[in-house]
Amino acid sequence: MIPRCYPTSYVTANGKTRMVVENLASVTGLVRWVDYIPVQQTVASPHIPNSYQNDGAIELDVLASTTGKMAGKDYIKVYEDAAATKAWQASSDGYIPVYIPGP
Repeated sequence: MIPRCYPTSYVTANGKTRMVVENLASVTGLVRWVDYIPVQQTVASPHIPNSYQNDGAIELDVLASTTGKMAGKDYIKVYEDAAATKAWQASSDGYIPVYIPGP
């Protein structure tokens, strides 16, 4: 599942939104595309923020804590998968390109 709708935070400075996520350290026992979304950070510049185009990337707001929050409702679980090779594909080696902007 490549999410089209997801929990977001609003960035007042530029009027954009960011997908709210928990960055998982391990995916042992979890199922790819069901329990978490595989991602890879893009360093390509310029990239098209919050675009599903080939040179796009979803901007992230990484939570420091998930206390009191519910996965799927308040945030999405993601895992940085360096081995994935196919951007924008929901497959066994697919991932979503993401970008974590500075403060």
